[in-house]
Amino acid sequence: MAEIPHVQNPVTDYAKSKGWKARRMQYIGRVGCPDSWFFKDGLVLIIEFKDLGKIPTPQQKREIKRLRAAGMNVHVVDNKEAGFALIDMHTVS
Repeated sequence: MAEIPHVQNPVTDYAKSKGWKARRMQYIGRVGCPDSWFFKDGLVLIIEFKDLGKIPTPQQKREIKRLRAAGMNVHVVDNKEAGFALIDMHTVS
């Protein structure tokens, strides 16, 4: 699992400050799991973190497509500002 600490850590800290629970995720025996899953008030927000301008791998693209087809809220975030906006968009005050 690659680390993108300059994006992932600030977004995770921000989400926690807004009351979200955050979990780093990794599948056992399978690739493509999005990096972080956030939970709050019955909502699940799934984020694949990338370096600026980078795109998901083919395995990650397939898994994101599968999760979205199952009704999950999955996003790819490559900068902390976009991550903050995403958390704000899904946070009910």
